[in-house]
Amino acid sequence: MLKLNQPKKQEKRYLMNNILQQFNEDVTNLVDIYLKKLLFTDGIAEFTNDLEGKFAEFGSKVTQYLVDMVEKIIFETKERKKQFESLERDDRTVISIFGEINFKRRYYNEKDVDDKVYLLDQTLEIEPNKRLLSNVLERLIDRAIDTSYEDAGSNVAYGVKISKQEVKNEIEKLDLNKDFYPEVKEKKKVKNIYVLADEDHVHLQEGGIEEPRIIVVYDGIKKNGKRVELENKRHFGGIYTNKIDDLWEEVADYIEKAYDTDYLENVYILGDGATWIKTGLGWLIKSKFVLDKYHLKKAVNGIAGIEIKAKNEEIIENKKKLRNALRNLDFDSFIEKSKEIIKNETEPSKKKRKTQLMKYILNNIEGIRNLYSKENELHGCSTEGHVSHVLSARMSTRPMGWSKTNVNNMSKLRLLKADNISIKKILEEQKKVVDIKEYKEIKEQVKQKMKNINFAPVTLPVMEFGKGYQQKFFKNLLNKIVI
Repeated sequence: MLKLNQPKKQEKRYLMNNILQQFNEDVTNLVDIYLKKLLFTDGIAEFTNDLEGKFAEFGSKVTQYLVDMVEKIIFETKERKKQFESLERDDRTVISIFGEINFKRRYYNEKDVDDKVYLLDQTLEIEPNKRLLSNVLERLIDRAIDTSYEDAGSNVAYGVKISKQEVKNEIEKLDLNKDFYPEVKEKKKVKNIYVLADEDHVHLQEGGIEEPRIIVVYDGIKKNGKRVELENKRHFGGIYTNKIDDLWEEVADYIEKAYDTDYLENVYILGDGATWIKTGLGWLIKSKFVLDKYHLKKAVNGIAGIEIKAKNEEIIENKKKLRNALRNLDFDSFIEKSKEIIKNETEPSKKKRKTQLMKYILNNIEGIRNLYSKENELHGCSTEGHVSHVLSARMSTRPMGWSKTNVNNMSKLRLLKADNISIKKILEEQKKVVDIKEYKEIKEQVKQKMKNINFAPVTLPVMEFGKGYQQKFFKNLLNKIVI
């Protein structure tokens, strides 16, 4: 071990020099083999595979070395000896981006308090009972948001496959009922705010369906070629079974904090007219419900019927009359035409379905009025697209079963990612490393000792390997490779 209280330069550098020397020899051999056998191998692809492994091995050894060094510094610190008694040493393994890191650390007892702690874990901010280092967990969750648990666990740590059960467990542990958004510093002045609301339908492992909600709040649109972007977009949602008021209260609080509500004229709530969506009218100031065109068109088509060759002209004409009646807000004509179509329907099941669709439209008369009378202020309704892109793409388009907890957590993770909230920010709010007041002086001494350690530069002969283009090739490779 290194003798840090009375350091000698040779002792301080010995282990690190060995690590560097071994790395130098390994990579020199690789380059030598590659350049000599280039025509008889799989080319540079195979070489870079081998080199990636050597870099990962090197990173693992350097990390192991630094952990051991910090542990020794803590043990030798005067302030530690005054406050904490050293007990036994035990083994710990964590997963880094370089693979497994195995090390020993001491268990300490705070004198006169009988409070036990691993001071190394405190110094390096390693959370208790956590196998994955924070950056590995960050990568794992970030990938799990977009792909399956199994795929997410395959490539986040070199040489280690994290099981899909562990990925699932890590997501279930997250507490996402926090505010991860930056504080609003200045309220925006806008005339209109738009609130899109819808839900997805996700299959559960134990059977049945759960319905994660999604609400998108924005205040304008920006056209980028054919694409339309929502301005100042903010997502809300997750599982709110029997707690819909909680969801709308979150939206109401956000609007109150982010916008000048005295200047505000309208809050348009757009959706399919479900009861939970209309609940927002009681929560949002100056709100009006607007039935979205997608569901209105779908209902009209359902009443008119499916177009078949024998009845195409009649069905097309019926659709036209129904749509014109609604657009002109002539609900008497709509009712009259709908009843005529239903009366002429011969199949009982279709008659029942068409009657239900007519009632659906009549239950949303106010939403239809707002849809056509406020057309110049509306941008259409893209709720289906948001549900598809943000929720369904990961949670319901493929055959899979979810736990109730992770329907909620995955929904919230995807909504947070849509708002550009980083996984790192989310994980920082979950940390359980407790900062012990009595340990601050020890921590400062450890930091100071680490600053004062100077390693002499080590020349790597591999950097001088070969001549001309060979040297240039390898120097560029070392400068650009990323583990």
